[in-house]
Amino acid sequence: MQPSRFTVALFLFLASATASTAQGKYDVFWGQYMASALIAETCKGVTTYSGHNAVSIGVARDGLREQRLLRILYYGNRENLRRLGHITLTMSGVSTDDPQKLCRYARKIARTDDGIGRFLRVN
Repeated sequence: MQPSRFTVALFLFLASATASTAQGKYDVFWGQYMASALIAETCKGVTTYSGHNAVSIGVARDGLREQRLLRILYYGNRENLRRLGHITLTMSGVSTDDPQKLCRYARKIARTDDGIGRFLRVN
């Protein structure tokens, strides 16, 4: 029997988050931002910040190092970053496989203090 998609996502998320506390904070941040980017790609009328604006948020709100965030933004593996976004969405109980549920979720959390919602805007 194959493990469920959620189980695999949870394992990958926990493995990456527990590898290093510092790395965990950056994984969480990029997972949240990439989740917002995936939502913006999927949902009409929903937008997200640019990568540079996201970096500013990470520095100001999360106390992350700007140079490290910029390095990941410019040189990070895009597939790994997208994977973090999918994992973060899965951990939030939504998926890009169900666009209606995803877009309802996005509209509910946009412009809130939610980790993903802080990056989202609804037009």
